[in-house]
Order: sequence, then C-alpha cells, then structure tokens
Amino acid sequence: MKKLLATLSTSAILAASVTTMASADGSIWPFDVVNAADGKNETVSYSGLEKAEKQWHICVLFPHMKDSYWVGVNYGIVDQARNLGVKATILEAGGYTEAAKQVSQYNDCLALGVDAIVIGAISEAGLAKSMAEGKAKGVVQVGVINPMSDVADARIFANYDDAAEAGAKFLVEKAGGNAMRMVHFPGPQGSGWAEASTEGVERALEGSSIELLEAKYGDTGKSIQLKLVEDALQAYDGVNIVYGTAVTAEVAAQALEEAGIDDAQIAAYYSNEGMVDLVKSGVVTATVTESPVMEARIAMDMAVRILEGKDHMVHLFPSMTVVTKENIDGLDLSRSFAPADWNPVYSVE
Repeated sequence: MKKLLATLSTSAILAASVTTMASADGSIWPFDVVNAADGKNETVSYSGLEKAEKQWHICVLFPHMKDSYWVGVNYGIVDQARNLGVKATILEAGGYTEAAKQVSQYNDCLALGVDAIVIGAISEAGLAKSMAEGKAKGVVQVGVINPMSDVADARIFANYDDAAEAGAKFLVEKAGGNAMRMVHFPGPQGSGWAEASTEGVERALEGSSIELLEAKYGDTGKSIQLKLVEDALQAYDGVNIVYGTAVTAEVAAQALEEAGIDDAQIAAYYSNEGMVDLVKSGVVTATVTESPVMEARIAMDMAVRILEGKDHMVHLFPSMTVVTKENIDGLDLSRSFAPADWNPVYSVE
C-alpha cells in the first residue's frame, strides 16, 4: 500500500475510497480492502459471511475503550458477532500502559477454551509467548486495528504511516507553498503505529514548505494530549499546524485559544466520533478514516472463515479517506463510528 499511496495525489485518494460513500440501500457490504498478501497490494471488494455454521466462541482483546474510536470497534465486533450468530467475550486492558494486563487477559481467553481470539494488540512482542501457546492449542488468532505480523492466522490493520502521510500531503497542498510550522502528536511511544505515523509525516513533508518541529509522543488520554499540546506551544514560536491523533485534535483548540493563537490548523491522521462536528464546523481542517467499524467486522468474519475452513485472506489493509468539511456529508459514517446511543458491550451470547 505504501507504493500505491505514493503514486496517488490527495484528490486521487479521495476518489479511490468509494466504499466510504453512503450506501443507497444501507447495506454493510461490500467494502474495499487492499490484499497485501505476498506483497501484491491489490484492491479487492470484501463481503462477509451471512451466518456462521455453529456458535463459535470468540474472545476479543482491546487496549482500552477510553475514546469513541475503540467504542466504534466494539460496535463493529458486537454487531458482526450478532449477525454471524457467534458468541463473543470482550476484554479491555485500560490503556496502552497495560501490556502486562493484556497478556493476562489473553491467558484468560485460553482458559475459557475459546475457539478464536481477535487481538487489538498493545504490544505484539509482549503477547508473543502466549500467542505461541494459543497457536499450539489450535486457537485461531486474528489481529485487528493495531499492526501484527504473520504470527496471527490473519490480520487487518491500517498502515498508519500511509494514513498520516495522506493527511499530511493534504496539508502540504493546502499550504500552497507558504511556510508553515508543525508539531506532530503521534500517540504512545512503543505502540508501533505511533512511530509509523511519524514516518508517514516525514515522507509527506520532505521538500515541502511545512517544517516539522517535533513529534511529541504520549498516551491518547485527553488530559495527556492537552498537556503535550500546551507544552509544544510554549516550547516553539509560530506553530500553525497541530497534527496527530484524533484525541489531540479534540483538545487542540482549547490549548491554541489559551495560547492566543487563532490562525493555526488542526488535523488528525485517524478519526473518532468527536471529529465529525469539529470537521463540519471547520475547527478541524482534515482527518483520515480507515473505517474501523468495518475493520472490526472483517476481523470477526476472518476468524469464522478460518474456523470453518473457508477461503479467506490473511493480510488486509482497509481503504482510507481524507475527510474534510467539503466531503464529510457524502460519507457513510456508520463504517467509522458507532451509533450515537451505543454503549460498550462486553458479551454476546
């Protein structure tokens, strides 16, 4: 996908992501994905199974559900489990600092005798020993949202370097050659996806009129991100682009107002529900969505396909869209976010 995105302008990325457009009949499927197996990076149309052959028990591990991004992933997992007619047990560790707890939760899943485990990993390295034990026991393992290697039987996750690059390229085009100064807020150091986002930003800004002052890492809690933005605005003069996580974008306006800066742009390289009104109002210039609800649905579908010996793909990237005030009303947001009245569900019987 890196090579694919490198050849596309921002406008082409927008045009290519047709599966995020609103569906006339309200159907879930199909959804465009990039099949990355064997390095082919081929865009294909994915449709899920209608029903599972039996009520498989699938355990699901999340880093946390502290923001609407992961609540949306919860919605996709739960709704797809209900559609397929499978049982789901969902556990969340409480944050990206809780890698040891997630390992313990993985082991709890094995103790339950589940058929499959869908993993939004805090640390793949931390899970490696337990995942080897799960594999030896014949438990199907699927990685979702956060990067995972072929230690899993299948995985779907966004290339966050490509997502961050797409959003940053949009900002470069918007700058129109005018000198700009950016601070990037990638997320928690050591997560893999945060570091990847910085790589994408650096690629996009190379040779451009936007100067990257620093990449400031930290957990995606709102208070932590607010403090990081405040510190950056004190450390650097002339910051006029705040780019980073969706949580960063949610809190950045407050920090900019307190600093007396009224001409800065705010953008995010992934989306949560808070982005919708902020983009529509113009507070946030742009965000990127990889449709995490659909990633969750596909992860559950992959697990069932593997359990039932059906044809399945093993390494997928979701399609991505740069979201702006100009195109947001034409997008099917149910592919990115949970319904407004959705509360996290931890068990599907």
